[in-house]
Amino acid sequence: MSLSPNTPGLRDLQGREQLAELLRRAMEARNAGAKKPPLFVKIAPDQTEEQMHNIAEVVMAAGIDGMIVGNTTVTRPPSIPEDIAKEQGGVSGKPLFELSTRILARMYKLTQGKIPLIGCGGISSGADAYAKIRAGASLVQVYSALIFEGPLLIPRINRELAALLKRDGFASVKEAVGTGNA
Repeated sequence: MSLSPNTPGLRDLQGREQLAELLRRAMEARNAGAKKPPLFVKIAPDQTEEQMHNIAEVVMAAGIDGMIVGNTTVTRPPSIPEDIAKEQGGVSGKPLFELSTRILARMYKLTQGKIPLIGCGGISSGADAYAKIRAGASLVQVYSALIFEGPLLIPRINRELAALLKRDGFASVKEAVGTGNA
């Protein structure tokens, strides 16, 4: 788990009008260049149902390439030690896992699986990565656990994930995407 300072007003950009304008400008800038790098939107897991609907609609209409679901949370899950819970900023790492996975699954449904989703938030094992994939992630992003465990974490996650896919009869990650989201 780690805390990161939040940029004041950053989460306001996830409002319907602000996000639509931001994405319109970003797409214009991207499309004006010779190279057209993929454009992803990263959202926080602290969304109401209405906010998730709005984000899904705006993102799908904008034609972006994907979403990263599960940025830091400003909530304070009970698993966080009291002295740390008093600190300001976004919480990342393991305490974020359940919330970010739940929001990921909801965004997969709201986007009807039509936009690639990158699951992040609390991934530190193959089982964690598999839960994100089954919730709807096409890819996963590991950060906090990598900081704490180092680069050997990645091959371990890959081995564990491969074993889980094989156990459940999936030949690839692609086959498993969204299967826990019925």
